[in-house]
Amino acid sequence: MLPLKEMAEELASHFPKKHPQGNTPMFPPEGEVALMFLKPYTGLSDDGLVEMLNGSLHMQMFCGVLIDPSRPIKDGKIVSAIRNRLAPALDIVKQQGVLYGKWKSLLNDKDLCMSDATCYESHLRYPTDIKLMWECCQWLHALLHKISREMGERLSRSKYNDIAKDRLAYAKQRKPKKSATRRM
Repeated sequence: MLPLKEMAEELASHFPKKHPQGNTPMFPPEGEVALMFLKPYTGLSDDGLVEMLNGSLHMQMFCGVLIDPSRPIKDGKIVSAIRNRLAPALDIVKQQGVLYGKWKSLLNDKDLCMSDATCYESHLRYPTDIKLMWECCQWLHALLHKISREMGERLSRSKYNDIAKDRLAYAKQRKPKKSATRRM
């Protein structure tokens, strides 16, 4: 039911025709895409996925490869190597279009958009006044440093380093007192 062939065609430019040592790749393009689906589906580590792939004929058939039991895959980094090669070429909008085209008849609410919170940016944080003011101070200090370097003058004296130490001590406090917050 997965459109592996169509998805592999979208990533065709990043599938090697020949391995750098001259032999053909172990997985076909569809198999590499299938392997990327198996990773989150099984919830296994790269080494665990390779171990399961070596032992399960069904997983091998899903990935379009037949592994000789006397010569199993020993390199657990193969999954990571495939992921690193395909990631720069992944255009999520095109891949979603392929999946939507295949599953359009099975979807009930076509105008409903749902997102899982695990796919959002991980660098989001609560913007406190202290954090915002410190980011402004960092930006201004960097700007002063750049301008003084361009003009060939010394950087003017400031208490930037002292405040940086105080701010770090404040940030490390588990629950700072209101007076410490006011002082910062």
